Amino acid sequence: MLFLERALRQRFLLKQTCVLDVDTLGRRLPDKKIQGTAVVCGGSIAGLTAACVCHDHFEDVIIVEPEAWLSSSDAKRTDAWNQENKRTRIMQYESFHLLLAIGYISLERLFPNLADECKSSSTRIGPNYPHLHMWGSKAMTPYKEYGGCLTKTLYLGRSGLETFLRRIILSGDYKDVRQVIGTVVGVSRDVSNPHFIDKVTVRSPDGDMTDIGASLVVGRTRFRFHICFFSNLFHHRLEGYGISDTYAKNQSPLDKLKISYNQKVLYSTLQLHVNPELGRKLPGLPVPYDICGVIYMFIPDATKEKRCIFSQKIDGDFIQLCFSITGSNDNELPKTLEEAKAWARSLITEVPIPEEWFAMLDMLEEVQDTMVCSQVRFAPSTWIKYEKGVNLPSNWIASGDSVMRVNPNFGQGLSKAIHGAICLNKLMQTVPVSLPKDFSKKYFRIHADKIEPLWCVPVILSQCSIRKLIYGVTFRNTTKVFDYAFATTVPVPGETLSEGAWLRWYMKKLTDLSFTDAQAGSALWHFRVLLAPPIYLFQLSLMFKVMWNLIRAPRR
Repeated sequence: MLFLERALRQRFLLKQTCVLDVDTLGRRLPDKKIQGTAVVCGGSIAGLTAACVCHDHFEDVIIVEPEAWLSSSDAKRTDAWNQENKRTRIMQYESFHLLLAIGYISLERLFPNLADECKSSSTRIGPNYPHLHMWGSKAMTPYKEYGGCLTKTLYLGRSGLETFLRRIILSGDYKDVRQVIGTVVGVSRDVSNPHFIDKVTVRSPDGDMTDIGASLVVGRTRFRFHICFFSNLFHHRLEGYGISDTYAKNQSPLDKLKISYNQKVLYSTLQLHVNPELGRKLPGLPVPYDICGVIYMFIPDATKEKRCIFSQKIDGDFIQLCFSITGSNDNELPKTLEEAKAWARSLITEVPIPEEWFAMLDMLEEVQDTMVCSQVRFAPSTWIKYEKGVNLPSNWIASGDSVMRVNPNFGQGLSKAIHGAICLNKLMQTVPVSLPKDFSKKYFRIHADKIEPLWCVPVILSQCSIRKLIYGVTFRNTTKVFDYAFATTVPVPGETLSEGAWLRWYMKKLTDLSFTDAQAGSALWHFRVLLAPPIYLFQLSLMFKVMWNLIRAPRR
């Protein structure tokens, strides 16, 4: 039985994570590159990492970016915190963000000079230790498994990470990557091979139209005259993309691919500039200020509380304090340090927030005049299941938020964007000369397997036979399970908030166990930083421990 369990874990590690795919990054030889141009629509984190992968596989790479200032030196500076311009299309540009361990491992593989670039931009590399307190208690982390130092990550903000990547890719050794300012407003079919796009039409800020030949198109686009892009879906299908006379069991027309639910998440980020002299005096830091990353994070018991706290130090000597709430109004979020202290003290916790954390907020009043407040009403969670589409262009793919958008409280957005680049690279390793007819279909199938655990978490085991597991039916029931714990969440049409009640119960018990049990803490940590598939949470030994705790202390 244990052998079967290990085999299943390995199978799902390969299928549902990118852990075993990272080592394939950057392997194609220059003289083996595919002829033609890869066009990347948009230069955000998903676009920049995709462009880096395309650089390894195509002779030419063009990033089409709508915001004109991103072609200036201001968009590539080493001190991103001093940028004179801000992103207008990314609402979380100045909000709290995390890069999970899988994201760092991927960037380290993509950019061999990552450590040197980090030094030039005062970006700290440190252990991916989240200092996470679940309803007030700290879960154990697998320090011993990693010889006393956890897998690393980068401690920098959302604007810092994007600027960091843009500088490396557009100002470094990636000579085949260039950026043009404009918007992709249309594409045309290849006359000789109608399954493929042969060029994209770009509109410049002045309104001029330019056609760019494309061997691959990555990202959001508008299929002008053929498919019109509307609300991230292809709305009109005059040329037959996305529709068919008949549909197989797992296929749908394009306008039926999107599923969505609204967890009504709001969050407020207070960002303060803290000079090192003051920072070294701050109480409540888990490590000395100069090597600090995450400071304190609090996730509540969803049956008692709907508010979260996150705090960290990022590049440029800034401290971010983030406060989120599910299913409420903007005016309930703190906008000042005094409001933040009162808000945090009113939280329902099983273990109180440390008084040292409040003392830190008291000292930060010295630099309150530097504070910037960013408030975001997060859009509904969505998943456009392109893997179920039909007749999609064979050389078009998408990733990041244009495929899936999930609750930001899980901190998975940046890593999800990088997942797309890893999946693209994995598939490109199998392409010798030109993209095959089923390229897009294969990509979206691989991509769906990798990102599904960000939307979906393990399954009610009684619904899954061993035979199904062996033949690859994934563990299903949803991470939206956690969002469904709140009565204010608007579920996916056809579902009810009672879905996943059993899983919520199990995860609560497993989390309780993680406060004192290293195996439970390790499984949860690896899953949260995307280094393990959901099945790791359902190891037989863990399930026995959960049941034993229930027998030993049934009222807990």
